[in-house]
Amino acid sequence: MTPAEPRDHPTQQRRTLGLVLAVTSVAALAAILFLPNGSEDRATHVFNTDGRPVLGDPKVGAEIVLFSDYKCPNCQAFERTHLPLIEQQLVRTGQAHVVFLHSPFLAPDSRDAARSAECAFRQGNAQFLKVNAALYARQGSERDAWATPELLRDVARDAGLNLQAYDACLRDRAVDTQVQLDLDQHKAAGMKGTPTVFVNGVRTPAGVSEIREAISRTTPPRL
Repeated sequence: MTPAEPRDHPTQQRRTLGLVLAVTSVAALAAILFLPNGSEDRATHVFNTDGRPVLGDPKVGAEIVLFSDYKCPNCQAFERTHLPLIEQQLVRTGQAHVVFLHSPFLAPDSRDAARSAECAFRQGNAQFLKVNAALYARQGSERDAWATPELLRDVARDAGLNLQAYDACLRDRAVDTQVQLDLDQHKAAGMKGTPTVFVNGVRTPAGVSEIREAISRTTPPRL
């Protein structure tokens, strides 16, 4: 009788599967954040960024436009991994500034989170940056409706917002209009996912070196 071939123990199989999934997830993230520009991405898009949330001085350096959705896991990864490097190496050195535009497409509470951040912005740019970071820090599963009114109000309170003004802002239809205007700009550029980065109007992979290269070969578009 031929001896049976050895089989992996169930625990080892689970560990192997977990490793494969982890590697696949990292590869997928890299593909999204560092996907080389296709021919359709080489056009220069002109976005209306006047009076929008910004990291850095909007009058200094190249314009980096970031479209994002607070429920998007890759947007959270960009916020945690890439944005600090962009701030340190490009914004603080006067080479660029980052403009934040909403693209809440994943679920209804994506728009709720965007409206909350927009109301934070109505109380100041610094307040927006606090809420922006806090929403990614408290991001739940993409499949769950985690951006509830209660959580969003807790974030606003922790960021030091005036809650009476915040509550009134959420009832203002102009907030919905602004969120939709941002989303419409993203769609008009032919984009269907987030995060999306444009440097001086040109679609660019999200890495610091790629953004720095794009800064060197583009000029800021004008409305």
